[in-house]
Amino acid sequence: MSLNNENFQSILENINELLKLGVKNRDHSFHTPVYSTYNQNNFISSRVVVLRKYDFDSLTLFFHTDIRSPKIIELKDNAHSNFLFYAYKLKLQLRIRTVSIIHNQNNITKDAWCLTSLQSRKCYLSQKKPSSKTRYAEDTIPKNLIGINPSKEEGEKGFKNFTVIENIIQNIDWLHLASSGHRRLNINFEGTKPRYDWLIP
Repeated sequence: MSLNNENFQSILENINELLKLGVKNRDHSFHTPVYSTYNQNNFISSRVVVLRKYDFDSLTLFFHTDIRSPKIIELKDNAHSNFLFYAYKLKLQLRIRTVSIIHNQNNITKDAWCLTSLQSRKCYLSQKKPSSKTRYAEDTIPKNLIGINPSKEEGEKGFKNFTVIENIIQNIDWLHLASSGHRRLNINFEGTKPRYDWLIP
């Protein structure tokens, strides 16, 4: 890819294609980004999430979580968040700054729930909330479901915990590493049209 100023749009289109691949292909590097929030002590809290949906027109990234997760409390206190993607083979890093919106028991979660497998629904049947302390190494999934998927009826009980996090993209920091010379581009979406700035890597 040539990296002249005239090619800002082609870089953005390439980012768009990679994020789409991250949703569709579970083996793609962009399928499991690192997602960071601020916890109540104002420390950075990071974890890997699964990219479930990407919408280029609205510049939004989506993943699923449990409404009882600590990240929900963190986002209610501070909706600013960040994604980190890295494709080793492409030597390409994206740092994406977002504002997150919590969806629980609404039309967005209903639509996503309909596409969720029974195996995935099982995760939301845990009897204790994520990150709670326990005396034993366990996940508190009901014992009758050990090694098997829930029935459709059983799985529906997890819907109350199922949550979709919508993340509106504010800024993308694109970094391409190459022996011929590293290149870094910042794309800001907070105005009426994208602003592109070359940065020193």
